[in-house]
Amino acid sequence: MTSHRILLATDLPFWRRSTGAEQRIARLVEYLSQSGYCVRIFLLCETTELTQDNSIITEKDQQTIRAQKLDIEFKRSSHPPRRLIKKAAWHLKAIKHRLKSKRTRRNQTSPAQPVSQDESLLTAIPTTLADYRWPWAIDAFQDSIRSFAPDSVIIEYVKLSYLLEALTTSQRNKIHCLLDTHDVLHLRNKQFQERGLVHWLDISQEEETQAVQLFDTILAIQNEEAVVFRNLAPKQNVLVCGHAPSQPHPLKIQPTTSEILTVGYIASNNASNLQSLTSFINQSWKPISERCNIRLVIAGMICDAISTSSPDLFKKHINIACLGCVSELADFYHQIDIAINPVEFGTGLKIKNCEAIFFGKPLVTTTIGMDGFSAESGESLMVCNSPKDWVDCLVEIAQNPSRQTSLQEAAAKLSQTGFSDQEVYSELDNALRHKK
Repeated sequence: MTSHRILLATDLPFWRRSTGAEQRIARLVEYLSQSGYCVRIFLLCETTELTQDNSIITEKDQQTIRAQKLDIEFKRSSHPPRRLIKKAAWHLKAIKHRLKSKRTRRNQTSPAQPVSQDESLLTAIPTTLADYRWPWAIDAFQDSIRSFAPDSVIIEYVKLSYLLEALTTSQRNKIHCLLDTHDVLHLRNKQFQERGLVHWLDISQEEETQAVQLFDTILAIQNEEAVVFRNLAPKQNVLVCGHAPSQPHPLKIQPTTSEILTVGYIASNNASNLQSLTSFINQSWKPISERCNIRLVIAGMICDAISTSSPDLFKKHINIACLGCVSELADFYHQIDIAINPVEFGTGLKIKNCEAIFFGKPLVTTTIGMDGFSAESGESLMVCNSPKDWVDCLVEIAQNPSRQTSLQEAAAKLSQTGFSDQEVYSELDNALRHKK
């Protein structure tokens, strides 16, 4: 056990685990707590995040938080400080911030709402680092620093890097400041822009470089991105901290006895997922389904995104079922034989791919989807980069029962390796346990 205290700052309701980012943060918090670290969450909430009954979280959220024994400080933008002097200053800063944001939105040519991290649409207005800079949050973070006295601070994403301004020089010399990056955001932003899409954060290489250099340690989610961050911030300590799904044990793989091969896709509703899945269905699914007994099961918030953007898509194609959001990942993976991820662009480690492998499911993905996985990942990982590749691969698997069996055996073997806490979090653990 350790008395090391960690203050983790985020603006995501990670306990819901409804997106890859939330899954990653939830698992990180879970690991740190189980390893004996004392973890407190500094959660930023805007007024727009309130539910209809004017509460920050729902009863289901509260039950989950209690069940997971999470120590969360909810810092809501509609709640000023209690002290009169601070309250007056808070109101002044908040008014200036809102007026500035309103003027910025009026100057935009698109009438759409700002794009959020979990919802990138074609007509949305991207946010900038300035949009995430709430003046009240710096004072609130300073209060948390004083009351909790952390040994380390972990900031989720560069969008909240400005919170470090809350630390005094003395505090900064004592507290280990870490940035959990999730992605190289300026590269991800560029990829979206090149395809005419709007990324949730409009950020340049210079802006990201300036932000990451504020920290002592940078957590990259995969080896390739660690190299990029070492170039951006050569004086910082850059570690690799991937993702370890929290299921205690992978599902026991049972060879399928069905004559129908079930392939599955689960995802959130961002533009990369939406475009990739839509392209796969439009270009590959008809020739696949015409040549073999196969069905596609889709789950997650991507279902609503497709219904909104392409309401006739499922009417044009057969043997596709949409489950919507599932409460347990195991429920989804229990229904499928093979996981697919036809991702065409994006950075970071594909959390859905990690989960598929962990649950012992053969995975068919693209070269982009293989980012973060070693070449020795096993025979249960197949790469398809064109519509023809997808058709040939899935038809061959569906028509060959022995092939299905061999893939499942390889997947079951692969699920037992590469996902231990020791393998995923050892570099982070070593960095935290060594005093700054």
